[in-house]
Amino acid sequence: MPETRPDAYRLQLITRGDDLGCNHTANVAIRDAYQQGILRNTSLMAPAPAIGHAAELLAGEHDLCCGLHCTITAEWDSLRWGPVLPPDEVPSLVDRHGHFFQTTRAVAEHGPRLNEIMAELRAQLQRARELGFEVRYADTHMGFAHVVDGLSEAIDAWCTREGILNARHYGRRLPPLDAAQAAATDSELDPVEQFIARLDAAPAGQYLIVGHPAYDTPEMRALGHEGMPGERVAGEREWQRRLFMDPRIVAYCRENSVLPIRYDEAERV
Repeated sequence: MPETRPDAYRLQLITRGDDLGCNHTANVAIRDAYQQGILRNTSLMAPAPAIGHAAELLAGEHDLCCGLHCTITAEWDSLRWGPVLPPDEVPSLVDRHGHFFQTTRAVAEHGPRLNEIMAELRAQLQRARELGFEVRYADTHMGFAHVVDGLSEAIDAWCTREGILNARHYGRRLPPLDAAQAAATDSELDPVEQFIARLDAAPAGQYLIVGHPAYDTPEMRALGHEGMPGERVAGEREWQRRLFMDPRIVAYCRENSVLPIRYDEAERV
């Protein structure tokens, strides 16, 4: 991309890849989408099992903006994780095996304590920094900030103290096609072409694009849960990777005044 003012571009896209550290396939896909595509931000899961691999893989990639994907759930049936802190220090957040619950609804039903959530998030940030990540922002995995009264405000205050951005203040999403635009769009277009159609139709401005980049591999197909089989997880995340690095996307952004940006280059909305 040419180096010029963001406001000289029709669209500025905060491009974010979530779930860094979930597994090796996700880590490699996020690296590739950054090196070969338009991905400029990645949200890391400090408690997840492949976070060490992610730190090694991205060591030296200082232009990739890293954020903490604050995590108090572990959604997959076959891949479980628990807190960074010892489970007995955050008993309201874990099941009898010491794992996080699979859904935010289950978290809420088990009476999570605000002080335990914040203690765990502090520990996650510390682990990320110890692994060498320069954390610039924070967001919430599976949107759990509603599970305890006052949690959103507590996260805001914590981000301010830590000198990191709270991603929830940068969350304007790319609008969907309206009925007329959708009717004029070929329904058989693949997801990349559909995404380009949305970029074409969007009013000028700054938007957040979030995906979970991955390759369709046996490792990804091993994930899944009720209602979301592993084959579907892998297939959908394969397309999400391509939205960040398919040559058609890269060419469209270069030729149509679209600038991928980092959170620390973005305007708060």
